[in-house]
Amino acid sequence: MASLRCPCGENFRTETDDELVEKVQAHLAEAHPGRSYSRDEILMLAAMS
Repeated sequence: MASLRCPCGENFRTETDDELVEKVQAHLAEAHPGRSYSRDEILMLAAMS
C-alpha cells in the first residue's frame, strides 16, 4: 500500500507505487498547474509521510 497527502488536503492511497505516482501526477496537473514532481520525488515524499 502506498499513500501520500497533498498539502491542499487531498489524500492518495493506492495498492502500488505506480498507481500512486499516476494519481499524484494527475492531481498536480489538474489542481496545481505548473507544479510537477518526478516518480522518485513522489515516492520519496510518500516514504517520508
